[in-house]
Amino acid sequence: MSSNNPFSPPPTSSAPALDLPPTVPIDPIGLYKRSFALLGDQYWLFVGITLVGILLGSVIPFGILMGPMMVGIYLCFLDRERGMKVEFATLFKGFDHFANALIAMLIMIGIVMAVIIPLYIVMAIALVATNGSGLEILVLLFFVALIVAISMVIYLPFLFVFQLIAERGLTGPQAISLSIKAIKANLVGSIFLLLVMGVLSFLAALACYIPAFLLMPVSFGALFLAYRDIFPRPA
Repeated sequence: MSSNNPFSPPPTSSAPALDLPPTVPIDPIGLYKRSFALLGDQYWLFVGITLVGILLGSVIPFGILMGPMMVGIYLCFLDRERGMKVEFATLFKGFDHFANALIAMLIMIGIVMAVIIPLYIVMAIALVATNGSGLEILVLLFFVALIVAISMVIYLPFLFVFQLIAERGLTGPQAISLSIKAIKANLVGSIFLLLVMGVLSFLAALACYIPAFLLMPVSFGALFLAYRDIFPRPA
């Protein structure tokens, strides 16, 4: 996809999935610019789509609704990429992939809980042990930074999972496996993209969260375009 024309059709592939995703240049700032151009005159619709999708996905714990909502968001981007007028109802078509999206989300949440919960326990013990020593703030900052870093490492392999489910109809494990291969082939660029997204989201959240809501569709679009650069549109 050309950075000057976000609607230009990308190369096509007749394969349902790529066994060996290619290595491509990943420019986070360029992806954000292309994402904003892709949203175009439907930017505000995508603000509503991503906001409702994330809010509804958060209503029930363990990602039961979040997976289908993520797929629905990317289905909207697929329609936008084709030059179609996106409809809000497309968000709920993610439920057509409910089982695959749920399995992928449960795997990710399971890994997060297995790693992060013990870290919280260790952090609590460390805070109790340093109580009154004046080191509590340093200990807290250390563990917060560690938890954020580990969370990013855990999320990295899942970067393209829901795009793959939305476009190629893969099962949860198939999408995870293929996403991991794509990350391995584009490790440095993917890490850089995730860091830029994290920093921008953090800065936006500092301003009473309203800018964070406005940034969400552009961030989703950047992830979608990174996915498209690696995975050409199937024929």
